Amino acid sequence: MTIFVHPRKTGIKSAGIPFYPVLFMLLALLASGPVFSQETTPEAASGNPAAAADTDQTEAGGLPDGWYQGKRIADIPFYGLHSVDPGELENVFASYIGQPFSDDLYVDILQRLYGLEYFTDIVTEVLPADASLEEILLTFTVTERPVVRRIVFTGNQSFRPGVLLENITVKEGDIYNESGVLMDERNLRNFYLSKGYDAVTVSRVVENNEDGSVTLRFVVNEGRPTVISRISFEGNSLVNEKTLKRRMTLKESGWFSSGAFSESDLINDRNAIRLYYVQQGYVDAAVENVIRNIDTETDPERNLLELTFIIREGERFTYGGTEIEGNHVFSSEQLLGNIDLDPGDILNLSRLEEGLQALADVYYENGYTSTQIDTSEIRDPDQRTISYRIQITENERSHVESILIVGNSKTNEDVIRREFLFEEGDIFSKAKLMNTVRNLYNLRFFSTVVPQITQGSEQNLVDVVMNVEEQSTASFQFGITFSGVSDSDTFPLSVFLQWQDMNFLGTGLDLSAGITASTDTQSISLGYTHNWFLGTPLSVTFSLSASHRYLYTYEDSIGTVFPDEYVNEFGIVPDPFESRQEYEDATTLDDTYRMRYEQWAFSFSSSTGYRWYPEIAPLSLRGGIRFGVVRNEYDELLHRPADPTVRDRNHHWTWENSVWVRASLDDRDINYDPSEGWFVSEQLSYHGLFPVIESDYFFKSETKLEGYLTLLDLPVTDSWNLKFVLAGFSTLALQMPVTGKSISETNKLYIDGMFNGRGWTDIYYRSSARGNFMWSNSAEFRMPLVPGALAFDFFFDAVLMQDSLATVSSTRIDDFFFSFGPGLRFSIPQFPLRLLFTNVFRVRDGNVVWGEDGRSNGPDWAFVLSFNMVNY
Repeated sequence: MTIFVHPRKTGIKSAGIPFYPVLFMLLALLASGPVFSQETTPEAASGNPAAAADTDQTEAGGLPDGWYQGKRIADIPFYGLHSVDPGELENVFASYIGQPFSDDLYVDILQRLYGLEYFTDIVTEVLPADASLEEILLTFTVTERPVVRRIVFTGNQSFRPGVLLENITVKEGDIYNESGVLMDERNLRNFYLSKGYDAVTVSRVVENNEDGSVTLRFVVNEGRPTVISRISFEGNSLVNEKTLKRRMTLKESGWFSSGAFSESDLINDRNAIRLYYVQQGYVDAAVENVIRNIDTETDPERNLLELTFIIREGERFTYGGTEIEGNHVFSSEQLLGNIDLDPGDILNLSRLEEGLQALADVYYENGYTSTQIDTSEIRDPDQRTISYRIQITENERSHVESILIVGNSKTNEDVIRREFLFEEGDIFSKAKLMNTVRNLYNLRFFSTVVPQITQGSEQNLVDVVMNVEEQSTASFQFGITFSGVSDSDTFPLSVFLQWQDMNFLGTGLDLSAGITASTDTQSISLGYTHNWFLGTPLSVTFSLSASHRYLYTYEDSIGTVFPDEYVNEFGIVPDPFESRQEYEDATTLDDTYRMRYEQWAFSFSSSTGYRWYPEIAPLSLRGGIRFGVVRNEYDELLHRPADPTVRDRNHHWTWENSVWVRASLDDRDINYDPSEGWFVSEQLSYHGLFPVIESDYFFKSETKLEGYLTLLDLPVTDSWNLKFVLAGFSTLALQMPVTGKSISETNKLYIDGMFNGRGWTDIYYRSSARGNFMWSNSAEFRMPLVPGALAFDFFFDAVLMQDSLATVSSTRIDDFFFSFGPGLRFSIPQFPLRLLFTNVFRVRDGNVVWGEDGRSNGPDWAFVLSFNMVNY
């Protein structure tokens, strides 16, 4: 059998293992004899009669060399597994089952197997899967690397083991990986260096345990830390010392700074000082030297370091313009428009370099990756101007020769490939590449997605390597919650159980199930979503739910009892009010006028949608239908609900059906935690599909807008940036009845205090908080604390509620509900919670009125639990 190995195409290096040892292994296999043994199988060697029979039959049959070529792979079994989960291997190699065997396919399988770095030795055998020899078994007998049973630190006097564990990737229970441990040694040393321990040494000791596992011991020799006692400058006649210090990461030791010295920070600060100068036109400025004076005697526990930066400032230059030669594909005006400088401006080299990169991207984004762009400088020292000449050598457009995906141990490769906006053979486009990265992030399967572009086998060919790091997509939640503590009739305890997997078995399917049980609510729900039905960007969703609840509503049984005709024209009037106007003017409503009733509800919904990728933004069109039945139970001799819909459903199953369609454009960088871009959607729905048998018939329109802008993105450490994001949201919802009957109170729009008008949690019963027109607006200032997981937010909400579209023209500021406050937002898909501290107020006759009842003296910072919902 011949195995073709191409150093550039194998992707072994990208997978994190050296190429040449694997190449040597493959060549050794070829040189030592047949790649696949047909003499002894793991089963036969262990006395498996069936396997032995198959082996005898194979030998007797005298199968020719290469008989397995083109045969369908029936299964890929593994033998010798002890610590590695067989299910993980099944997920990795499931996509190969059913494919015809070939040399290239085998090399690909072997590369992925070695790329896992779980095994020290792998023996491959191919066997007939049946007597007809139409299918084969591709078996692997493996020798596992040992498991890391314990991780121990010695010599760490200044930092607890828990702190050090956060700086290494290996965990207890992982398969021991030599290259990974070497990297962790470096990570620990870099951690100490960042804290000022410039003399630290870190080594490792691997101790073998009796059960075959290993104990990994990191031996740390911390040494004395070095702190900065003073920073000074020489040669800075044009820029003062304070300005330069503000550009630096290194700080002098004091009340608000540890003064820790780091060699990498010193290098960065030298670059930061030069960057500041060249942005001001001093293009020849440089930090020529940094003088270090170390005091080892004054402080017995620390080395004190004085740093003196020697600066050469040079002359200040202006920008003289840029000329372009050799461009035929794009005009000079189009290319030079990317340089945000005019002749005579102070020469800001950073802005010039950004413009030159944007100029190059014009070619790069259109597939001209092999185009050569050479820039030369023309300096006039007398006039102190610098001009530039750009020489362009255009070549043919580059095509994608191959696509390699690295790091997907669970997710099937076809699940990832279908999100690519290009294929092998297509013209390379940077824009399509970045949109593909966005698609992969929006799957929420991966914590990092890093593309790499490498030179192909020819000048105009490129290889695309997509490196992904998978994250957990499954969540299982079980808990007990306390609720209803303000109601003496409700037992304040409920139990919930919820499971969801957004990437079930690596197939991209989204499955979910949930159960809730308490004295007043019992529910069950099931969900299924397939985002690539029939191999196309067609999504299909099904959901089922059933619930039994005890609910409360207000009665209309004492005093004046209002008939349905009055309610249909003016709205409900609960006890003890004698008119609709009296109810609207009320600020409180006592719970003694409530009644309790029982409700059963069942629903089934289905939806489908399709996605396109125009240049402006990804476009989605979705539609769905929902069928539901509801039944209420109460004693009509004792109670009369004010809401006619509650009465109509008593002792009767009532249908609640609807159909909807939604279109959206999504230009957000990451839909579940965006920092740039925008989103717009329009949803139209019709409620009440069947005449007579339903209680409400109305049309609903809902328009949503979102916008995000990064205000600041400043690197603070190697892994964390100080980032500020401004987010804006606006939702306009309108409902209109399509019969002579008004929309019931149950189905009216209302301020829930959790998703809109956050903090207004106790006004749902008020007529002013319900209506058929709602305009909900929100602005948020966001600061990510743990990118992709946790952020600090400050929000401001303003919600307008009107009875109908006809009353919007008379809107005043007094009609708005305002709220604001800080909070923590979890952007983890499995835990999308918001913990908010809210303050609510309204404007009355030009005065601010605090609190939901208008009687508070000021902000009360009430705690509210909300959710981080993603619009699609």
